[in-house]
Amino acid sequence: MKKLYFFVLSFLIFNASIWAQQARFGVKAGLNVSNIDNNDPFYDENSNYRTSFHAGLFAEIPLNSKFSFQPELLYSSIGKVDRYDLNYRIFDLEPLGADSFKLVQKRNYLTVPLTFKWYVAERLYINAGPQVSFLLNTVSKAKGDDFPDSYEDAYKASGEFKLDYGAVLGVGFFINDDINIGLQYYRGLKDLYADSFVDHKAYHSVFQLTAAYSIF
Repeated sequence: MKKLYFFVLSFLIFNASIWAQQARFGVKAGLNVSNIDNNDPFYDENSNYRTSFHAGLFAEIPLNSKFSFQPELLYSSIGKVDRYDLNYRIFDLEPLGADSFKLVQKRNYLTVPLTFKWYVAERLYINAGPQVSFLLNTVSKAKGDDFPDSYEDAYKASGEFKLDYGAVLGVGFFINDDINIGLQYYRGLKDLYADSFVDHKAYHSVFQLTAAYSIF
């Protein structure tokens, strides 16, 4: 049994050294267009996409001539924007000057995509795989034209480290040996309201446009 363990460990170390020699390492950054899918028309009616960004590091490890494995470590800011058309009034029913407002929900994550790339052509690839994310902080803020300062509200929380997980599917193209661009979609599979009193489910939905540069 000890010989078997030694053989397996030696095999992994040997292949890891080969992978490290063949792997490419680099940086990537791009655009996030995100929303939270509530799976309920009542809650989705006022929900709009939020535009933000992601950035981080990646390693691409060839498995054979057509397939490779790409782990990444990214900072990614996602969330949504809820817009409401209302007329706020005080007790004497006089308007306060704000007929609408928006609630911006920012959720900042440390994400770890673990995708596999299939090269369907020399420079064209399809990538897919799981992703796990750790919530770093959240910021929610109400904003509006002529919105009274006394009615503006901001909620901030940090260090929550709640786990999110889902699946990634995308396509990309190498402009040259070092630069590639990609478009992918992330679908969260964990109910964001699982630990709350909310009676419906919600999942992250994120489109990402990315540019990646291989340093070595």
